[in-house]
This record gives sequence, C-alpha cells and structure tokens, in this order.
Amino acid sequence: MDDIHKHGVGEESSSSNTRLRCIYCDKEMTGVYRLRCHLGNIPKDINPCPLVPPEIEEAYRQIVTAKEACEKGARGQGSSSRSVSVSPPDQKENIAVEDLVSQKCIGRFFYEKCVDLSAVDSPSFKEMMSIGGGGFKIPDSHDLKGWMLQEALKEVQDGVKKIKESWAITGCSILLDAWVDPKGRDLVTFIADSPAGPVYLNSFDVSDIKNDDNALLSLVNRLVEEAAGGNNNVTQIIAESTSGWVGELEKLFVASHKSPPQVFWSVSVTHWLELLLEKIGKVPSFEDILDKGNSILEFVNNKAPWVLSSHGNGIAVDSSEFVTPFLTLETIFKAKKNLKAMFASSSDWNKEEDGMAIFSLMNDSSFWESLVNILLCTYPLSCGRFTSAKNDQNVGCIYKNLKDVKKSIERYFAKQQHFYKPLLDVIDEVWKKHLQSPLHTAGYYLNPEVFNSNDYDHDQEVSVGITSSLFYIVKSFHMQVQILNQLEMYKLGRGSFNEARQADQISGISPTEWWAQKASKYPELQSFSIKILSQTCEGASRYKLKRSLAEKMLLTQGMSHSEKQHLEDLAFVHYNLHLQSQTKS
Repeated sequence: MDDIHKHGVGEESSSSNTRLRCIYCDKEMTGVYRLRCHLGNIPKDINPCPLVPPEIEEAYRQIVTAKEACEKGARGQGSSSRSVSVSPPDQKENIAVEDLVSQKCIGRFFYEKCVDLSAVDSPSFKEMMSIGGGGFKIPDSHDLKGWMLQEALKEVQDGVKKIKESWAITGCSILLDAWVDPKGRDLVTFIADSPAGPVYLNSFDVSDIKNDDNALLSLVNRLVEEAAGGNNNVTQIIAESTSGWVGELEKLFVASHKSPPQVFWSVSVTHWLELLLEKIGKVPSFEDILDKGNSILEFVNNKAPWVLSSHGNGIAVDSSEFVTPFLTLETIFKAKKNLKAMFASSSDWNKEEDGMAIFSLMNDSSFWESLVNILLCTYPLSCGRFTSAKNDQNVGCIYKNLKDVKKSIERYFAKQQHFYKPLLDVIDEVWKKHLQSPLHTAGYYLNPEVFNSNDYDHDQEVSVGITSSLFYIVKSFHMQVQILNQLEMYKLGRGSFNEARQADQISGISPTEWWAQKASKYPELQSFSIKILSQTCEGASRYKLKRSLAEKMLLTQGMSHSEKQHLEDLAFVHYNLHLQSQTKS
C-alpha cells in the first residue's frame, strides 16, 4: 500500500475515527481516504492541499482514481450473471507513492526515447538502476505496455488538449513530413506547430492513394477539419518537399483553396534554401568554380588528406548535398596556405595529369578571386539568417531576411553587377516559385520592430500580402472593414499606436507580445496580427522524429486490432513527449 503516513501525521481524537494532519499545509481531516483526496486535489468534500509537491499530487490522484475504478468494477461483477475476474491494473494501488513517481520517470524515459520496452526486464538494466542505492520497485515490460502506457497516454492527451485550446488565439501551422520507408511505402506524418508547442497528429500510409487526387486532397482536408480544429485554427501547411506526390498535392490544395477564407501552403525555409543553393550551383560562373573545388577536394583527400583535415574536409555532419559544395569551397579557402605548401614540398604530384591541373589552380589568381566572390555571395544565405538554432523563424522576420540578403550581395559587389545580377535573379525565382506566401509579407508589415525601422520597404508585394492574408483569414466582412481601418491607425501611428511605436516600447519584446500588450484598444487587428505572427516558417525536419515507430505502426498486415491500438498509443505518446523535449532543449 502507499505510505500515507509519510504525508499525514496522526492527531489525538476523542472519537473513534482516525484524524490525520497534512504535513504540507497542516490541515486536519478524518480518515486516510480524505487525506488521499486532499493530497490528490480530488473534490470529495475536502479542500485540496495548496502546498503538496506536484509529483505527490499526481500520484495520489492516480491512486484514488484506480481504487475507485476497481471498487466500481467489483460492484458491477456482483450484479452480473457472468463470471468475470476483476482486479486493479497490475495491483497499482499497492505501489508506494515514492515508487510510483520513480516508475513514471522510468516509463517517460522509455516512451520519450522510443526504447524497446522489453529492455526494462534485462538484468543489466536492473543492475544499473540499483547503483546508488535504488530502493524502489522497477516496473516490468508488462507494466510499461499496460497501465503505465495508458496513464502516460492520458497525460499526453491532456497536454495536447491544452495546446489545441490555444489555437483559437494563435492559430497553428500543419507540418507535413513525407518519406519512403525501406519497404518502398510512401508514408507521411503530420505535426501541428504553434507558440504553445508542437503536437503530433497522426501518420498515414498513402501508397495506395498517392495517385488519387481526390483521396489525397480528402485526407489533408479531413485532417485540417477534424484533427486540427478546422480552417479557423489552421493558418498554413508547410511541406518538406516539392516533388512526387507532395508536389502534386500542393497544386491540388492550392487550386481548391483559392476562395478565401482558406489555408495557405508553403515549403519549409530549410528546404527552400536547399532548392536555392541547388539552383545557384547551376549558374555557369558558379558551377565551374564548384566543380574545380570538388576536384581539389578529391585529389587532396587521395594524396594528402591531412592537409584539409584541420579544416573539416569540406564536410559538415548535418549539411545537405546542396550545402556541401559551398562548404567545400570554404574549406579550400581556409586551407589555401597549406595547399600551396603541399605542392611546393613535392614535385611528384605536379607530374600527374590531375596534379598539374590542381597545381595550376593553386597559382591562378582568377580562380581564388572567383572562389572568394562565391563565398561572399552565399555567406548571407548559409550563415544562419534563414535557419536558426533557436527555432524562431516565424513569418515576422523571413521577408526581412530575404531583403537583407539581397542588399548584402548588392553591397559586396556594387561595381560587379554582371556577377551578382544572375544570383539575385535566381533568388527571386526560387522565392516566388516555392516559398513566397502572403503571410510572409503580412508578417513583415505587422512586425513593429521591422515596420518602424529606417530600412523598412513597403513594396507592392507587401500590400498584396496584407490584403490577401486579411481576406483569407478573416471571414466576417464587417470585421475585415474594422481591421482595414485599424491598419490605417497602425500605419500612421495614431491613437495608442503613437506611443507604442517608440523604440523603448518595441525593443526586447517579440512581435506577438507587442500586439498582445500594446493593441488592446484594437481587438480585431490585435487578433489578426497575433494569428499571423504566431506562424512558423520551418518544417517538421527540425524536430528530428524517429520514423521507425510510424513505419512499424503502419505495417498492419498480420497485426491484431489490440496490437495495432497498442502501437498507435505508443506512437502518440512517444512523438508528443519527444516534441516536448525538443522545444525544451
């Protein structure tokens, strides 16, 4: 049984009923049951304890709930003609509170990290847990697969429910992560992202419907309407791909959502950057230098790999195939002195055909000049301006980042328009084709720090963005008119916006917080602005989900209904716990 007397001290009483005093708040009550309810914050004609530690409160809430469920089952058995064996789940009510808290911590670790649940039964795991004294009962795999998973599921569901409730204010973005598994199946996972945190929604096998336009569209529309609360809450969908069935789905979705109010579609900023670098790498003047850089890397790694080893060999662990060639150029530039010294120390390399070509490049000033120019051009794209470790790439900054990059390139090569003009054309082309969304330019306009800066640039694209976003997101014509009038006040800095736009009122505060604090007199515009500025520009890849569990869950052949349900519950718990840990790290 739980050691209730660690949390309640017996008091002298003239009656036959035992009186206990809570050690946390000193409140006295009659009987063990009432003390459990007091500690577990269960409304049973007894006030909850305001000072009980959260883990103790949760443990006693579960103990009382399990005990009542058991008693209710026993009563039902007595009135039934069927012979049914009813027992509490794994005798949970016999576990001490401290043991219960420890077991839940172990369970959370297994669920969050997607560790094989049978590992808990291994002697080595038990030995590891006994180091340092241990002193508590370790759960077994039956516990982890049974009552512990169901309680973890309930806790996660409660957390997800709270996050979903926030979407009425902030809206959310649905992140679409598609891949082909080792069995050749087309699978997809959906995550809803918002300021309150990311939420795993579901995973699907679309192998049988990927060529069925209506079925694909129906799947996504149903997810938007049911799982994510409808169009009022879902602001945009962000994909990690523009090819295959995802690319076709984008066309279908955009075509079917032309009439507002509807949902926007975009690709993640990371994938956009990959597409952009791929396109830049095919610009003739750039492609030639990238090829030469790759030849240098290949030759040196075969002959003298230590020359580049201190500079990373042009390889970054997390870099994509599109980023790597530019990192290679950076490595070569940093190793320029060592490379020249390498050829000077051995004339044998210069006698080989490949070696002669590389030696010639080492002494070609035009090659080094072009290499530096490419690095200067692409540095603003690859320096983290678009991909932030803080995961703060929301729609309030992405359009400004694009403008800043283009200005940087123009500033670097003010007198070499022939060099940078093709690059700017490529940036504009890939932006308009894959990433451009009215939300981005609306966010640029509604970001108070950007809007009130000296380099704010109100172009035609911004005007279209704010208008399109308004008519797509806001249903009521009356409210649209109100917001347009309030936007004029914001634009001119009138009313309460006059003081709120001062530098000391803007610095050190996020755009959404600024609108929440400074625009209460304009509730319609305030709500509209918060919903736009709360959206991310990043996709599902930043959360690094383990796809293996979804693959196993979706492998339904030969699986019983209970096995499938177990995997679905485990996936829901794992992915949501993992997403929580990612946002906290």
